[in-house]
Amino acid sequence: MAEVTAFGKILRKMRIDCSEVLGVMAKRLKVSPAYLSSIENGGREIPDDFIAKIVAEYGLSEEQKNELEEAKAKVKGAVNVSFSEQKTEANYVETAVMFAKDFSRLTAEQVNQLKELLKQFESSGVYQNGSVSV
Repeated sequence: MAEVTAFGKILRKMRIDCSEVLGVMAKRLKVSPAYLSSIENGGREIPDDFIAKIVAEYGLSEEQKNELEEAKAKVKGAVNVSFSEQKTEANYVETAVMFAKDFSRLTAEQVNQLKELLKQFESSGVYQNGSVSV
């Protein structure tokens, strides 16, 4: 039997919180119950537009959306960066690509240091909602 993914756990919790069974959630998201179950259990890849469907149908907050995106990245083992929502100047794009390409070379300590640095940016107000404030 397949193991429930991090993404699947969030969906199941949503169903419990909304007092819904798999079939009801599947109908709301316009997929079959088998398809939804397969996504939860890691048997199928999560479609690119699936999080947007969930957010729209269930009126999720930005924080809940981010939680789903993080869970999807854990399942997929990859993170998609949409440059339509980012600064597209060459320096920003080059830095993002460097992160993606070289991230596996970092030690656990370096990753923790970067994570703490980014948390400091967020909490200081310099970095808000995915963009640098001026």
